Amino acid sequence: MKLLLIAITATLLHAAPPSPGQNSYEKANALFVAKQFDASLAAVEEALRLDPKLIPALTLQAKLAMAANRFDLANRSLERALSIDPKAPYAQFLYGMTAYMNNEMKEALTRFRRARELAPKDPRVALYLGLSTESVGTPADALALYEEAIRLERAVGHPQADTLLPGARLLLLLGRLEECETWIRQAVKLSPTLRDAHFELARLLLKKGEPAQAAAEAELALTLSAGTAPDPAIHYLLIRAWTQAGQPDRAAIHAAVIRAQER
Repeated sequence: MKLLLIAITATLLHAAPPSPGQNSYEKANALFVAKQFDASLAAVEEALRLDPKLIPALTLQAKLAMAANRFDLANRSLERALSIDPKAPYAQFLYGMTAYMNNEMKEALTRFRRARELAPKDPRVALYLGLSTESVGTPADALALYEEAIRLERAVGHPQADTLLPGARLLLLLGRLEECETWIRQAVKLSPTLRDAHFELARLLLKKGEPAQAAAEAELALTLSAGTAPDPAIHYLLIRAWTQAGQPDRAAIHAAVIRAQER
């Protein structure tokens, strides 16, 4: 017991002191979560004034820049963070995200590959590496990465519908409809109020020649707020689905909505 106490005491004595910018960083992060971006930026700048090498503050500064579509500023913050610690996995992941969000797919691919080396068990990295890989025209490799992202999420007990949907879209594009339906049905089960999942199911059902069922899923998608599927895309799908289902009056309702939105 005495030796254990000595070892613990020695560890505490050699532990790094807390960063002088830590409190300001934590305040900045809480403000960021609350979407008070101006206040968050002021707090993170104070954190970096107190400790210019505080990597979490640099990554938060990058996220604030990304939220404002200032990818040049985000890159500078992340390059500073990676110069301090080239093996910082989250900084490297965000470095990939700046390229991805700026539609620089080849650069994103390079950065996400490095992030994957640093964090091989992070499902986000596998997912975005898959998205970048698909964008440069290698769907088989992309699908393998989507499968890996799903496997990693399930391994920690947190599967996400949003992780299933990119693979489902690719399977639909490849004409692998049964596999696509399996993935989408899992996404719907995980997030029954996610409009994207119901929209993708509607697209699949229309492709399978089931327009009435497709229309029902798309109508449901329109009532849901969570997700990114845009209303016009859903209305266009509903025009096709109701027309193919032999209900042109319902299709006309959605056509009128689109015309009104275009004025």
